[in-house]
Amino acid sequence: MAKQPGVVVGIDLGSRFIKVAEVRAGRPSAVTNIGIAPTPEGAIDSSGVIDKAAVAATLKKLLADSGIGTKQAAFALAGQNSVVVRILEVPRMSPAELRQHMDWEIGRNIPFADTRIQSAYEVVRRPGADPNADNMEVVLAVAQQDAVDSLVDIADKLGLEPYAIDVEPLAIARSLLLTQPDLQNQNVAVVNLGAESTSIDIYSQGLLSFPRILPTGGNMLTRAIAERLMISESEAEPLKVQLAEVLMDQIPQATSPFSVPGAPTGGFYTPGFASEPTIAPEPSPFMTPGSFAAPEEPSPDIPPSPFAAPGEPEPQPTPEPEPALPAQSPTDPRKTEIFLAIYPLLEELVSEIRRSIEYFRSRNVDADVQLIVLTGGGAIMPNLDQFIATAIGIPTVVGNPFKGVQLQVKRHGPEYVAANAHLMAVAVGMGLHASF
Repeated sequence: MAKQPGVVVGIDLGSRFIKVAEVRAGRPSAVTNIGIAPTPEGAIDSSGVIDKAAVAATLKKLLADSGIGTKQAAFALAGQNSVVVRILEVPRMSPAELRQHMDWEIGRNIPFADTRIQSAYEVVRRPGADPNADNMEVVLAVAQQDAVDSLVDIADKLGLEPYAIDVEPLAIARSLLLTQPDLQNQNVAVVNLGAESTSIDIYSQGLLSFPRILPTGGNMLTRAIAERLMISESEAEPLKVQLAEVLMDQIPQATSPFSVPGAPTGGFYTPGFASEPTIAPEPSPFMTPGSFAAPEEPSPDIPPSPFAAPGEPEPQPTPEPEPALPAQSPTDPRKTEIFLAIYPLLEELVSEIRRSIEYFRSRNVDADVQLIVLTGGGAIMPNLDQFIATAIGIPTVVGNPFKGVQLQVKRHGPEYVAANAHLMAVAVGMGLHASF
């Protein structure tokens, strides 16, 4: 058996940023260096790595600038359209029987046109579960061969040894839950808000219970702002970063998730947030993750979104604010315009989170989600945590992957580490691969 490395660099190749985290194994583990760099334009998209040479060059410079010298690397699979993670409930069987059964399940669950794949599975052993139960849970990951080969090629270009290639939900579990005992023993929904996609992963006692990917993210917010303000997306992106905020006192009441009259629990208006790709769900326990399931038809009596309405509601009168920079004032007209542009998408996000939690409840009648944790680039939008908590009725916080580890970062000060914690959950979780 190969010896576990003492130090691993976790690598998260995002479509907007490339993130790295060097982690020394131990109890507790220690993060010794981190780094973030913009992804080269068009080099990574929802299908994975497009320009391997550009990504390798950026990653090489980032590792050097971050003072990371270890050659043991753990890569997170890039591109939500190139990997599938599902939790399957199957009859209890022997390892040999399970191996044969999973060959059938893998063929049944491939959503890719290209059938050249890499796959892995593992039995989920939940604490307190009945060892004599008729069924058992298995986590299955299937990735396109090209996506795996791209990561191996990048590692070869940089002289790295790909110690592990893993999926994001398991990395997030390590950095946000397994290193934090207060969260490890709860049922937690982690919402990872990326540029190209948003994942909603629900964990029970630190173990993945429900993975789901929505094929939309922060880029859609940018497009909504660009369309409303009639500007280019390159102009809209910095406005989103600087001014996007949930204005709690200006939520359009006609379509507010807090005020839809007579809306049943779990019934949502979801016109497009998770509509592509869609495959009709089968009445089977094997479709439980819902990653590629079509949303329910929207209720016809739900009022239309203000994003498509001919007239916009006027902002509610607010007391005269204290003197401040105009861009930071809650009554800044630019903030109001940006909020009204992105609000329908935020409303849909809330609906999809609620839908996922309702599904978890339906499958775990004696359990409930106790906390929602936000991570990723969109997690620190002002008031987003409050907006989600108020709409769904579950406490919501921004996740901190550094909370359960020692911080011994050499190249950056504590301010840099704290300011970028929301971006680092996957990279730190990959770096923790040798610790669990």
